Amino acid sequence: SVGEGTRFAQIVRLMESAALRKPRLALLADRVARPFLVAVFASAALAAAFWWNADPGKALMVAVAVLIVTCPCALSLATPAAMLASAGALARRGVLTSNLQALEALASVDTVVFDKTGTLTGDVPRLDRVYCRQGLRPGDALEMAAALATQSLHPVARALVNAWQAQFRVLPNWTVERSTEAAGLGLEGLMRRPNANVQTTRRARLGSSTFCNVKPLDVDAAQVHLSDDDGLVASFVLAEELRPDAAAAVAALRAQGLTVRLLSGDRDGAAKDIAARAGIDFAEGGCSPEGKLDVLWRLQAEGRHIAMVGDGLNDGPSLARANASFAFGRAVPLSRARADFVVLGDRLATIPEAIAQARRTLRVVRQNLFWAAGYNALCVPLAVVGWLPAWLAGLGMAASSLVVVLNAARLARGAVGSEAGC
Repeated sequence: SVGEGTRFAQIVRLMESAALRKPRLALLADRVARPFLVAVFASAALAAAFWWNADPGKALMVAVAVLIVTCPCALSLATPAAMLASAGALARRGVLTSNLQALEALASVDTVVFDKTGTLTGDVPRLDRVYCRQGLRPGDALEMAAALATQSLHPVARALVNAWQAQFRVLPNWTVERSTEAAGLGLEGLMRRPNANVQTTRRARLGSSTFCNVKPLDVDAAQVHLSDDDGLVASFVLAEELRPDAAAAVAALRAQGLTVRLLSGDRDGAAKDIAARAGIDFAEGGCSPEGKLDVLWRLQAEGRHIAMVGDGLNDGPSLARANASFAFGRAVPLSRARADFVVLGDRLATIPEAIAQARRTLRVVRQNLFWAAGYNALCVPLAVVGWLPAWLAGLGMAASSLVVVLNAARLARGAVGSEAGC
């Protein structure tokens, strides 16, 4: 169960707090349309008042022409038409948009922050080495760790379960009771192992060196530790494989002028090793969920606009805080719920593609707004002075809206893959 004092509840509260403090974005169209709407009503009223003494009938027709020529205004269609067309294009490439406003935020990002495990690396790492306390066989330590790891969906836990099943092809002969998971830290549970003459019971922890209260191994690789009441049981060294397209995706982001960073809960050496292999210059390890959130707050305080890419529960607060955020479809539900974009499949290349599409979308929105502003600047004065009859105002309104929609439709059929085609 999830109580108010559990680590899970703390992560949820941190996520909710980060979402409330997320930078609010006023859409470009909203900033233009609100004063324009006031100006339209004022123009219609002033025109009617001006013509009223001379010809009340003419005054009514002039006021109606002013309202018709601007409603439905191309300004009101400029943003949603482009956003919807762009969201459709992204969906066809495997990126679902849960927040259309995030497209404008994504177009403005200058920094992309990646999680490591399961994001830049494969879904599940591989067990490489086992170091046991004296008198314990590696297989026995792995069996105990795998039994406790079945209580979690974390990639490291799955790696231990997979290693046990691949080697022994049977279920671990341990039962786990009252297990709890501290997000980003590890698992704890009461373990029982029935034997012929005696039933062994012990409380065990599986997770980081801090969580297990043991000394970490002096190796620059991902590691997880198993401890019990007597201290360290075993340390497991994991090998992580970089996703095949990770380096290419990072190179594409840097080609777009973006700064790329990596934040990981693993040891600093392991994080920097993966960062170097992916071509990332800035990496920081040993980050708790709060630590990742602090880094994002610091970068945003410096004026940075952040896109966060992650998939774990401990990434949830950072996903909620970032200006724009991506989670993969296999991510934990809570992280998917906080992400602005959900990537179906495993292609990291969709991240730079989505940013390119967002930038292109913002350019089309600005083109639409420029056209709409020019149209209204020409037609509204003509309607006010009575030179634009209502029927012609209606025709102009339809033509203006059609131009905006057709321009936005280019986003649905255009290429997403590069900035050059934007």
